[in-house]
Amino acid sequence: MKKKTINKAQAEAVLGEYADKVGTDDVNNVLGKEDEIKKLFKRVKVLAKYLNDLCEIFELLRDRVTGKYKGTPWRTIAALTGALIYSLSPIDLLLDFIPGIGFFDDALVIGLAIKLAQPDLEKYREWKAIGNEKAA
Repeated sequence: MKKKTINKAQAEAVLGEYADKVGTDDVNNVLGKEDEIKKLFKRVKVLAKYLNDLCEIFELLRDRVTGKYKGTPWRTIAALTGALIYSLSPIDLLLDFIPGIGFFDDALVIGLAIKLAQPDLEKYREWKAIGNEKAA
């Protein structure tokens, strides 16, 4: 049996496809599945390296949805949400039940979304740092 792989262009296409379909309800749905997604990232070795980023993404999504923070463009919110939706989907480019490689595409899509969102995540970190200083 030939081993399937996913490349960066395929990951970008998947990310764009999911991001274009994401609405506020999807963000709220992902927020409601936070524990499930965190468990998946803890359990799957290839996703575990993104666990810290994942926690920050959930904070960002919550702050954006509640209106507490508005500095992140919707496209970034949609891309991050789309990547998380993709990670939950059992049917994707590489079926998740394939031992050893089933979550590789999920990790690539998540990693790409984080990389693309990095400037916005940095601005969010700065905003949180300023907010925390004011509260102290």
